[in-house]
Amino acid sequence: MTPRERVMTAIHRKAPDRVPADYKAEPEVNEMMTRRLGVSSYDGLLEKLEIDVRRIDPRYVGPPNKDLGDGVFEDYWGIRSKRLAATHGTYDQHVPTAIWNATTVAELEKHNWPSPDIFDYSVMKAQCEKYLEYAVLYEGSDLFTRPSILRGMENLFYDLVDRPEVAHYIFEKFTAFYCEDLTRALEATNAGFQFYCEWSDYGTQQGLLISRDMWLEFAGPYLKRLVDICHTAGVKFMMHSCGAIRDILPEIIGIGTDVLDPVQVAAKGMEPAGLHRDFGDRICFHGGICTQTTLPFGTPEDVRRNVRECVRTLGAGGGYIIAPSHNIQPDTSAENILAMYEPSLRKCP
Repeated sequence: MTPRERVMTAIHRKAPDRVPADYKAEPEVNEMMTRRLGVSSYDGLLEKLEIDVRRIDPRYVGPPNKDLGDGVFEDYWGIRSKRLAATHGTYDQHVPTAIWNATTVAELEKHNWPSPDIFDYSVMKAQCEKYLEYAVLYEGSDLFTRPSILRGMENLFYDLVDRPEVAHYIFEKFTAFYCEDLTRALEATNAGFQFYCEWSDYGTQQGLLISRDMWLEFAGPYLKRLVDICHTAGVKFMMHSCGAIRDILPEIIGIGTDVLDPVQVAAKGMEPAGLHRDFGDRICFHGGICTQTTLPFGTPEDVRRNVRECVRTLGAGGGYIIAPSHNIQPDTSAENILAMYEPSLRKCP
């Protein structure tokens, strides 16, 4: 099979010639792995690891991030962050934005909401043509977590209860933007990518961030608009959510989600065997290799054991794509990453 055939067979929950694999990592990890493997490009890294997925992006042509001083920058949504050093690599600390103190829709209407005109989608067709053998993924929309950062999570949670009109206004702004973004990408590529991913987080380590009823009101209907655009174009929809989200998996599947990412196996109720038993006939799983414990702190053999377990359970009969349960972090060794992607571990059960 070609990599594209392999991935699409898995998404259709059938057994490919071997379990397909995807790769997600922080920039520092990519730099380490290109040096370790002796390659000169990111594509070369993916080829060495025998990765079946390739990603595409439009070209950003909008205004640069605003420098607000004291190391704080503001992006096109109005999200403000400060880059800080960590023991391994760096991270962005989000700080209060211009709409944190808003209490009415009228105040939010004054915000400088972006348009997809900030992107040039014409470059995406050539990217798709470059990766004809691979499963091509377009991603980047976020209908819940990014709004939470812009609004402030505590403020948004108050909105859900006391000011639902404010919450709906914000979610509508993000959804309209990303529906148009997706539509333009499909038009520019003639639906040349095979699947599309929306990023949001609805779970903590122990349970949901919001109730099931709130998810049905404030998340599901907005997500379904993206799902419907994808399915109308013949594109599969992958939903990302970290955390313990088992309690809303029936609803996630019910809106038409084809693939679940990232299967955070360290979270409550997200054990691979149970997920496959209860939902494996309705959804494909993407992820499962633990970035909280096994990849950073385990041995290469621990990593191989994690991969074998996911292949044996999530991959039984098809319906699984090997990937980390989050972007691989800079505290992960090259040896553990290489162990994760050993081709011999990908034999379908």
